[in-house]
Amino acid sequence: MFDFFETYGLQSLTLQAIVFRLTLALICGGALGLERTSKRRAAGFRTHILVCIGSALVMMCGQFIFENIGGADPSRLGAQVISGIGFLGAGTILVTGAHQIKGLTTAAALWASACMGIAIGIGFYVGAILTAVFVLVVMAPLDLLQTRFLAYSRFIQLFIILEDFDNINDFFELCKQNNIHVDDFEIIQSPTGSGLAILVMLRFKKRMSHQESINIVRVCPGLLSIEET
Repeated sequence: MFDFFETYGLQSLTLQAIVFRLTLALICGGALGLERTSKRRAAGFRTHILVCIGSALVMMCGQFIFENIGGADPSRLGAQVISGIGFLGAGTILVTGAHQIKGLTTAAALWASACMGIAIGIGFYVGAILTAVFVLVVMAPLDLLQTRFLAYSRFIQLFIILEDFDNINDFFELCKQNNIHVDDFEIIQSPTGSGLAILVMLRFKKRMSHQESINIVRVCPGLLSIEET
């Protein structure tokens, strides 16, 4: 495989190598971006492509400086990309009003896209292509597996808004009647400004779908809203 790329002059910094690397960066970054776009994430198709292409260009710049000027470490620029991409990834991570963290997978995908670009930019094509395949497997089929597993977990974390403090006793009584154990309980500020917001971790004695467990809690007196986090 490596001999194939060498035969066509794709390991050295030739014109065809530059075109091939940027095109491959576009394809690999775009593949990750399409998966994120399909789930309506903020950092999607174009963002992942730009990150991957930019990282590839940075590594080619390092190789160009090393081959034509000398005295420079070609990996130095790539190291700055890996550490610098954090600002973009951090911008995709949000904490909702229900204290739910969203965007971690997208941030990790952006970082992986940058790493793929670095690999492509230095000519490590096999590693970049295999990484793209593995990342796509993690974000698509394994995401379905994780969702199915969590949907029937004996643990569930809920964000609940009650009318007032008196309904807390009603909530605990409801849990006791249905053999539900309260593992963690926290009163937090209500995002709507009205009612009493609580974040609670519940544990069930038997496995059931999370929708079933939510329906059990939904009958609590004074319940204004309920959301799984």
